[in-house]
Amino acid sequence: MSNTPDAKPTSSDSVYLSLRHKIMNNQIPGGSHLLEDVVAQELGVSRTPVHAALARLESEGLVQAVRRHGYRITPITLADIHEIYQVLSPLETVAAELLAQKNPNDQEVQALQECVDGMATALEHDDLNAWAAADERFHARLVDLCGNQRLARMAKLMFAQSHRVRLFTLRLRDKPVGSVQHHGALVDAIRQKRPQIARKIHGAHRQDWSRTLEQLLSSLNIHQI
Repeated sequence: MSNTPDAKPTSSDSVYLSLRHKIMNNQIPGGSHLLEDVVAQELGVSRTPVHAALARLESEGLVQAVRRHGYRITPITLADIHEIYQVLSPLETVAAELLAQKNPNDQEVQALQECVDGMATALEHDDLNAWAAADERFHARLVDLCGNQRLARMAKLMFAQSHRVRLFTLRLRDKPVGSVQHHGALVDAIRQKRPQIARKIHGAHRQDWSRTLEQLLSSLNIHQI
């Protein structure tokens, strides 16, 4: 596939993006089954791009191949959530430290601050969808800008699953004012080039979020997403 700016997405790309969007936004619940023939018919394409798209989604852990039964949307259990953040939290914490060690880091700080400002503005307007989008941009930029490409790739494998959890709980949790405060404090630590403070702030935020998430889902008797 061409990497030129004018290149149009292939059928496989289009199918992949369509299915991924639905899975990530919980429009197809965890545990649901997908058959290549049915997906191909619904999207008006052949089975070949559908097969390729599902293989990509499987590599991201979003679907699982089921012998003679197509694919299954990978459900996320409480145990999975715990494991996701066990991996993701240290990666993001290292990214925050690396950003705080960069000199200069003005452009990186500005990019992160734009996300925090977007989160705050969204909450002022009670727009939770806009808050979630700004929050997702923040975490993507945090790892993209840290300078460690391997770390960014590993983190993004977890993002696909953590995003599903974040959107599922978006309207079940309290208004995420504390999250904006934590993100703002983290950006301040990076701006001041204080990596140890950045580590402490981000580690505490992730611990609080993981604890709140597990308590919320347990209280609602939700065992998987």
